[in-house]
Amino acid sequence: MTETTEASAPASAFFEANAEPLFPKARWLTPQRLAFFLLFWVTVFFAGSLFVNNPFTGSSSASNWDIGANSPNYYWVVMYLHGLNTGLVGLAALVACDIFAIASIHVRRGILVGVLLAGVLAPIGAIFNTSAPWTNAGLWIQVVAFLALDEIAILFLWGMLSVWREGAPRSRTFPFITATLTGAVMLVAALIGHLAGIILGFGDNPPLLGQYASQELGLSLNDWAGALIGTHSYLMISAVPAGIMSLVAVRFGYYRLKGWTKGLAQFGFLLVCLDLVLQTGMGLLSGFSDWPGDLPPQVLAIAGVPSFLALNDTVNFVFLIGGGVFLLGALVIGTSRPGSWTDLRGVSLRAVPLLMLVVFTVLTALTEPSNGTIVGTPPQAWLRLFVGFWLTMIVVLVVLLSERLLGEQRRVRIGWMATSGALVTFAGALVYVTTGLIAGGVLATLGILILGFSFLYTSWWGLYSDTARLRGALGRATETE
Repeated sequence: MTETTEASAPASAFFEANAEPLFPKARWLTPQRLAFFLLFWVTVFFAGSLFVNNPFTGSSSASNWDIGANSPNYYWVVMYLHGLNTGLVGLAALVACDIFAIASIHVRRGILVGVLLAGVLAPIGAIFNTSAPWTNAGLWIQVVAFLALDEIAILFLWGMLSVWREGAPRSRTFPFITATLTGAVMLVAALIGHLAGIILGFGDNPPLLGQYASQELGLSLNDWAGALIGTHSYLMISAVPAGIMSLVAVRFGYYRLKGWTKGLAQFGFLLVCLDLVLQTGMGLLSGFSDWPGDLPPQVLAIAGVPSFLALNDTVNFVFLIGGGVFLLGALVIGTSRPGSWTDLRGVSLRAVPLLMLVVFTVLTALTEPSNGTIVGTPPQAWLRLFVGFWLTMIVVLVVLLSERLLGEQRRVRIGWMATSGALVTFAGALVYVTTGLIAGGVLATLGILILGFSFLYTSWWGLYSDTARLRGALGRATETE
């Protein structure tokens, strides 16, 4: 594969301050403004997750907070997380449109409207979507949001295909290919999730579903739905980090890497792409066949190999995590954006993605469910889903947004706040998970508060700056009339 030293881009980038508005009659609806508003929006709902799954309540005794497949609160936890993840993916889509310079005005408009619908509606629906009946209004609000997310994925793939067909040099690079694969995997994961949702909501209707489960898979309909949910989860937990890595690579100087650092980054990308392909293949096998996906007994018998590991976990650890360490490590060592290696102002920004990958990996491993349920006790569930996955991914997007759209002083300040908050959160979570001491929970809470403040700080200055630019543009337009 031949790769360019710089990514080509159209004259008007998606986040270009002086670009023509996508909707002239709604000049307030700019990609920048929506991105910063969405960050504020999901931050508020992340704080609300404490009321859905309090990590410090009821972990030692059976109660409503004992999260599990048979818990009355399990469904709400999962759907609330979906509300946050929808905002996360929508924000990533806006950043991707800018970074990969998708020029099609139709794709840009469609993605902007889709992100507005999905990002705003999904968290609102999550508040009320507390149980599975299809008469639940909260569920239908989230269904609209999920369909908007499908539209975003389809339009993103169409836009990337258009760039490829144009022969743009950036379309022949690893970041572009990885991002395109990510979009395809997310679309597959979404469709599988829809199928699981239909089974959970309508049961054996149409009867073809039950016949397929029993005759082709040898499973009950509920067991098949469980297998589909597992496939959906594995694909999303693989695709989101892979996609964010591709965004980080372009923004933090992948195209300027040279020598062995460039080779190291390319090797990392190759591993990540292999993970996406392998996870998709295994997901389709586990969701639509009787393929078990278990590790061989000889491997599980090796000292130090956790008993809960499945083949999907192992593939993710070797290819996704291993590839991410090579890629993000090469970016930290070999690039000069936004400062040299000796310039401390730049270290925080470049190091955050690698730090978040470490936190994601360690917390996911340490909070593996221990009570025989899918997501574990309340502390395990909250730390695993809301902190280990969602929070680590959103932190990287915050750094990308600030580095792209805010001034140097503010983005460096945000970088250090994100770094310190992540380190304090990680330290507290490790203490709490390994010892159970409440002091660890307090320390983790302090770190999360620092991260939350960095999110609000980013949103405030982003919205303030964009409002000032919009006022200036409106003033110039009035003068010329």
